This record gives sequence, structure tokens and C-alpha cells, in this order.
Amino acid sequence: MIAKSKIHRVENATVRDSDGASVGKVTQVFPSDEDGTAAFLVVATGLLSGHETLVPAHDATFDGMDVHVGFTKDDIKDAPTLGTGRTLSPAEADDVREHYGLPTSGPATGDMGDADENLDQAGTGPAGADDTEGAGTTPPA
Repeated sequence: MIAKSKIHRVENATVRDSDGASVGKVTQVFPSDEDGTAAFLVVATGLLSGHETLVPAHDATFDGMDVHVGFTKDDIKDAPTLGTGRTLSPAEADDVREHYGLPTSGPATGDMGDADENLDQAGTGPAGADDTEGAGTTPPA
């Protein structure tokens, strides 16, 4: 689990799969609606990192340099991609969980539906919109 206080430190970190192989870089983090810990990671994969997939972060760890996840490189490369507006809908989150063989009923993510809530843009949106004030809160209706 990646604590809320470490979410900004994992941005741009290398993601390593269950075998320790490098998969790509973290480009965005979606926090859990319950406690603000990382719920999903957006991982840029591929030669020029032009392909981004979603990875559940429920068991991810951060060693200060790399994020380690419990999934294979193939699972990550074949995973669903992020929807329009760089937000994550509940249906998209369920699709990601299903792809990785996880139960589809899980915690919501704090960035759903709020384009200003993206963690990679902290401090750039209107007051009260970045993760330092909004992670772990209920997303707007």
C-alpha cells in the first residue's frame, strides 16, 4: 500500500512487475476515496511511453525509487487504459479490477469526475481542488 503522504513521491517512479522487471513509469495516481492511499496507478509503458495502462495499487509498495506491483508485465501491458479527461469512472475501475482478477466491488477513487483532482497536477487547479486538500473525499456528483 502506498500511503497518501507518499503519493507525490511515486510520480515518475519506475514500476516493477511481480518478477522485478521494469514495466514503465507512473504518470498519475488515483487515491482511494476511503483513506487517500493510492488506489490505481497510471503506468506509461512501451518504447516511448506512449501507451498508458491502469494498475491497481492495493498491494503496491514503494522503496524510495521504484514501485513494486504484484502483477506481470504482460498483465500490465494488456490492461485497460485511462478514459477521457484523465478521470476514472466507477465502471472503468471495475473493468481494471476484473482484468487483474480482483473483485469488482472495491473502494472508489478520489479523482473520479474531477479533472482538477488529478494528482499529477497538484497545486495547479483552483483552490481546494488538488490532492492535498481533496484526496480521500467523496468525488463530485
